[in-house]
Amino acid sequence: MALSSMASTVKARTSAAQKILPDWSQMCGEKTLEFITDLSDSIGCPKEFLFFPLLSCTAGFMGVNAKVEINEGWTEPAILWVIVCARKGEAKSPAGRILKRGIDALESQLRNEYKEDPEHQNCTEDDLPRLTVSHFSFEKLHHVMKNNGKQVLGFFDELTLLYETIQHGKGKSAVDRKIFLSLNGGDSWDRAFQNGTSSMDRTCLNIAGFIQPTYVVELLSQNDIDGFLDRQLFSCPPERDCYIKEMTPVPDTTPRPLDIFSLIRGLHIDAGDVTYTFEEDANDAAVEYMDSLIDRKRAIPDDENRRGVLSKAKGQFARIAMVLHVLNHSVHQAFDLNRAEFNPNVELNDQWHSTHIDLQSVNNAKAVMDYLISQKFALMPPEVRIPVVQAPSIPKPTRCHAGYDELNNDNADQENDPPAAFSAHFENLAYSGGKYIKKLVTHGREHLGASYVAQRHLMPSARTPGSSNPYKVEAAHAYIQKVCELGFGSIERKGRCAVFAKRKYEDLPDAARNLLVKFNVSEQEYKKQKTCEQL
Repeated sequence: MALSSMASTVKARTSAAQKILPDWSQMCGEKTLEFITDLSDSIGCPKEFLFFPLLSCTAGFMGVNAKVEINEGWTEPAILWVIVCARKGEAKSPAGRILKRGIDALESQLRNEYKEDPEHQNCTEDDLPRLTVSHFSFEKLHHVMKNNGKQVLGFFDELTLLYETIQHGKGKSAVDRKIFLSLNGGDSWDRAFQNGTSSMDRTCLNIAGFIQPTYVVELLSQNDIDGFLDRQLFSCPPERDCYIKEMTPVPDTTPRPLDIFSLIRGLHIDAGDVTYTFEEDANDAAVEYMDSLIDRKRAIPDDENRRGVLSKAKGQFARIAMVLHVLNHSVHQAFDLNRAEFNPNVELNDQWHSTHIDLQSVNNAKAVMDYLISQKFALMPPEVRIPVVQAPSIPKPTRCHAGYDELNNDNADQENDPPAAFSAHFENLAYSGGKYIKKLVTHGREHLGASYVAQRHLMPSARTPGSSNPYKVEAAHAYIQKVCELGFGSIERKGRCAVFAKRKYEDLPDAARNLLVKFNVSEQEYKKQKTCEQL
């Protein structure tokens, strides 16, 4: 792509992202919003410059001991890689320094406590606690994490250099890139050194900071073959040009970042493993949202990069819900403690935190995740759509059984791809169509044509205006297409007719098997075959 063309693309996509504004009343708790507003107003920067690095910082201080349980077999670590896109001169450095001062102050306290311990009188610089890194080799990163409880926060004023060190095709970077990807999941890490191998059974690397929008647009224009880009979350807020006289001092009643970081770290550092779970109403809302992400993914059949974003978003949403739960509680408590210094009559709540994620945190996480997905999609190329090429007409087969007998009637000749009018009838099939899916997958044949499905009413009725027939072949085609999207099979073409080819039970994805459980379909029922006479 020529430079002028790339510059035009960057401008267009950046402008599109900047028009997507967050609804701050939905993104975080009231006190968290007050906190980031007070800080951003003091230096005249967008709230995003503080809010999104604050999420990564919170996850970083929760550390390797924290995780959120989505279900019995699925947990997510407290790891977020949230990066803000900002050009030079947009007050990103002052925003970063506000948070970094709190981190450095906490690190200084920890170092002093470490050196005052009689057991550490002869400690070296490498032995002292370290909370952050800004530039590193992977050897140095492993060493720092190993010496600091398997965790560290990467805080960057400009992330471009880090990304360039792990680009494809740069010698050893291929190995480091694989390691980098695994760290997003909190995986174990073994590293070979001259004097032996060093191992960590789990890890916690959080990343916060800023990056040039131009680099992000170029990055997101690549084919994300290994999921590298799925793991990054980007915010590209509009510039806030603020006059000096418009900037306001931080109120005395507003807590310092140090106060909040200390509370978060204190909740987790000596608590052993801390598992967060969802309260009942919060769990219902979280499940509904994650299922909606699956539906959104299915609606994008051809663009693998966008499908990858939505696939990864489920776990990221759960992580954000956990982190916001901790952040909202900690900021609220920090405000109360700060007010208590000025007013001794302030009553403090000793039970200010819980490991049960509440509904507000889930709703906040939904708003944050929707915003971040929209931001990334705006910065990416337009959605890839592969046109459907119709197969040439071939003579109709004469084979006659429950799978194909409809090919011999005139109705089958009229069948085309299902129009959107019919597809809309089956959007919520996974929630309300269990009765009909059960009839279809337990009918006893591995192949069922659309006409047969319509004639035998193996589908919900789908009446359209002006039509008296609620079981049209086109509607059946749309129905079996939706069933296939749920993982139960694929569509094959037999002449002009669409045929549902049921997937073998052993090949069903986990999501489809879970639906079978929901619809009370046993493995034996699913596998049962019927003869032509039985049909």
